[in-house]
Amino acid sequence: MDTGAFKMLPLQVRTTYAEALDRLTELHMSNHAAALGAFSLLVRKIKGKEYLYAKGRIADGSLSQVYLGPFDDHARKVMERFSQQKVESNNDRDAIKSLGKMLRAAGLPSLDPIESRVLSALSAEGVFRVDGVLVGTIAYRCIVGSLGFQVRSAMALTADVDIAGVTIPIAITPEVVFPESALDRLEMGFSPMYEAEAKLFGSRFEAKKTDFKVEFLTPLVGKESEGAVGIRQFNVPAIPLRFLSYLIEKTVSAIALGRQPILVRVPSPERYAVHKLIVSQERKNQPLKVQKDLEQSYDLQRILNIIDPEELEEAFDIARRQGPGWRKRVDAGQGAMIRLFGDPKK
Repeated sequence: MDTGAFKMLPLQVRTTYAEALDRLTELHMSNHAAALGAFSLLVRKIKGKEYLYAKGRIADGSLSQVYLGPFDDHARKVMERFSQQKVESNNDRDAIKSLGKMLRAAGLPSLDPIESRVLSALSAEGVFRVDGVLVGTIAYRCIVGSLGFQVRSAMALTADVDIAGVTIPIAITPEVVFPESALDRLEMGFSPMYEAEAKLFGSRFEAKKTDFKVEFLTPLVGKESEGAVGIRQFNVPAIPLRFLSYLIEKTVSAIALGRQPILVRVPSPERYAVHKLIVSQERKNQPLKVQKDLEQSYDLQRILNIIDPEELEEAFDIARRQGPGWRKRVDAGQGAMIRLFGDPKK
């Protein structure tokens, strides 16, 4: 294993990350369910998928349920811990902040001040709780950190935050969050960008003082785009992109290391690695972006071949089973990656 460009962080650092993620998730659950006073956690199954809720009584004494997010493996673990102890918010905030400092000192990829402010605002608004998924370069940093590795490709800079999602049924939660209002409260001059296609207006925002961008994305359904697709729970239109459904179909909780740790949702590492191979074949005359795609996939594949090769292989299989076009892109991307960076299994 290389040093510097590619290394696994010590067990103590990886354990610290796991503790920080658990505490951060518990704190978010407590904060969002605060209006219920005393509450219990329950799981509901809707259309074959499981979701986590808090159940309790509001001020008028009536019973109410609050949506907390998808019930995945991490939520299951936190639910078990939550049933055993009461979270004390002030102490937990201090502990989380201290754990974040330890993770930054250990060398995990972190956010710059602008990225931190923007992601913190979106998280506080509830964007990630109602199934928003952080994608792009910042998501990649979070994924690498969650796996407990340092890689040179995670040091890449960006000037945007990309949020992907699809409308979730009202049966799961009728809640609507307002990311545009969250950006306004930052007082950074965020405003909708000009769009040649009028239907896309409001899907991208830019901060006048810094040129920092926030974009909302959603999977493209069908062969051709007919303009933006609204995401009900975000109250914004979103840019439809091909192959995005594969990327955000399977997601995990992660920490974005800002001034304070921020709870986000990102694509699963194996889906991100394979998706980068696919999109690398869609970029025309963009050699630098293609190289970046392939390098990120290469580093993630190296990591996953060490810690979870079965999940990586399954992600490849799922993509290839989508059809001959998918299979062609996956195999072409993998071949280009190997020619450029080498075999990720070696």
